Amino acid sequence: MAFEVRKTGGTGYFYLSRRDPTTGKVVKQYVGTGPKADAAAKALAARRQQRVTERLAVERLGAKLRPADALMAELDEAATLVMEAALLAAGFHRVNYSRWRKRRATDGHGGHREATNNGHAG
Repeated sequence: MAFEVRKTGGTGYFYLSRRDPTTGKVVKQYVGTGPKADAAAKALAARRQQRVTERLAVERLGAKLRPADALMAELDEAATLVMEAALLAAGFHRVNYSRWRKRRATDGHGGHREATNNGHAG
């Protein structure tokens, strides 16, 4: 995206370089010479400057939000720890980081017994 000097006359011709989405090759698009080319070059420079300004604003906002993101990560980690403790205390378990499942009560010989004692003491 620049002026190119063609022939020995020194005349500047303005071309835009773009990548063809179908072939992936760089294709030059002729814009013109003289005032038309100057106006296109100024518009292109203004768009570039606008993108730089916007990118810097996003970076500044990201820098402002970084401490809040760090606090949220700590809060998330603490909440996960509390949740896992509550599930473990309630009799749940996980095998190889799969879903949380309620532990089955066993009689010690591979058989299953009910998880509650149906209100009987003993």
